[in-house]
Amino acid sequence: MNDAALTRIMNNPQMPTLPAVAVQILELTSRRDVELSEIARVIEHDPAIATRVLKTVNSSFYGLTRRVGSIRQALAYLGMETVKGLVLGFSLARTFQSDEDVVFDFNEYWRRSILAASAARALAGITRVCDPDEAFVAALVSDIGMIALWKHFDDQYLQLLDLANGDHEKLPELERRHFEIDHADIGAGMIEGWKFPSEIVDVVLLHHHGESVMAADEQMRRVVLLAGMVAESFVSEGVKSQDALRSYEECSEKWFDLRRGTVRAALASITEHASELARMFELNTGDIRDVDSILEEADRVRRENKVVLRDNADATSQDPITGLPDRTVFQNELLGCFDGGESSNTGVLLVVVEGMRELNRDGGPGTGDAALARASEAVARSCQEACGSAVSVFRFVGAELAVLVHGDSVLRCDQLAERIRAAVRLAPLADQNLGLRSLGVSIGLATHVDGMGPGSPDELLRASMMALSEARRVDGDAIVGWEEGETVPLAA
Repeated sequence: MNDAALTRIMNNPQMPTLPAVAVQILELTSRRDVELSEIARVIEHDPAIATRVLKTVNSSFYGLTRRVGSIRQALAYLGMETVKGLVLGFSLARTFQSDEDVVFDFNEYWRRSILAASAARALAGITRVCDPDEAFVAALVSDIGMIALWKHFDDQYLQLLDLANGDHEKLPELERRHFEIDHADIGAGMIEGWKFPSEIVDVVLLHHHGESVMAADEQMRRVVLLAGMVAESFVSEGVKSQDALRSYEECSEKWFDLRRGTVRAALASITEHASELARMFELNTGDIRDVDSILEEADRVRRENKVVLRDNADATSQDPITGLPDRTVFQNELLGCFDGGESSNTGVLLVVVEGMRELNRDGGPGTGDAALARASEAVARSCQEACGSAVSVFRFVGAELAVLVHGDSVLRCDQLAERIRAAVRLAPLADQNLGLRSLGVSIGLATHVDGMGPGSPDELLRASMMALSEARRVDGDAIVGWEEGETVPLAA
């Protein structure tokens, strides 16, 4: 980093500034002894921000069952970090907007930033390696230095963007060559001056460095790097889009052991949330590309180039906790259902054991694993009794099991789901600390029958994941299906 160049740009009176409410919130939340009532008062002093926060909190984005009527209630329900992220997002959106006289492409800037922020929140939730709201904010501000460089260098920076020809990864090198500093350096300096948490400053500073460096919170940095790959796959087209998607899949597996089906399934919810965020922040991001078209193109390229997926695990590999075949076996068998472009009747049920955090908290280490093993026995037994060899059960991820159904039994997947839920309820966990503890599950299911329904392994898995997400959102212990592109409650 060129310190002289950084100082020169940071002292430019044209440098972007944050609204007072955002600065005060950052200062307050940096204190360990801050009271929620203090934060609420500051937000309430900016009626425009307060109104938008409440409107967002009460939207379907958060899915609260009770309407929130005040900022204090929002802080109580969603927590300080979530509300802080919303305030910062609204503040940035209000400050950095396009108008008729501005030639900087704010639409593309915000499209990339919103996609990255949505992806970071989703991936942090899936991996559970960092706080989703901190990852959201880090991704949202990661490219803010671009605006500062444009403000300082004006047309020279626009010419450099033209030189990059839409290749975002080329930008830092071009910026350093022409201006002796890049947008990551400037962005980190800006948000450090605004008193952002040091971990987020570090992530912004290093978000273009790949694996060559380590951040203070390396896990959050890797989540933000993955989020950037997701954004690139949607903002770019052709080879660049496919390269970004492939990097996202490969790095997800390398860094967090997330398989291709899992990370692809997350894309639909990421784009849905990104579109909703853009509406909430009143940003014009233009159209976001369709997920299915990107994935179909990826599958076509893979087939034409005969790319072999890196899933070389032994077909007999077992999960050590449940004794079930692991998710690699599941994904291979699911792919086998669609071999050669032909598909038979296939159903996927994702079953999650609820209350794992409470079980581990109340019963101590290992209690959650014991509950998962107990529930797995009940699920496997009920599936075998109901469908025999037409069904297989696997350990998927976390506290989730995957049930793969074939043939005519697919027509009775809703009945099978009911049977699974009842079997788990009738198989309580016996624990020396907890006594007998009843277990519950939420189930999401999707089917491909007679050529109807999700038409590829990825689409079928993604549909069942979205159904499961909806089942958990409605207080859990529910069964939700996927029909004609929408989630459908089957049992509560």
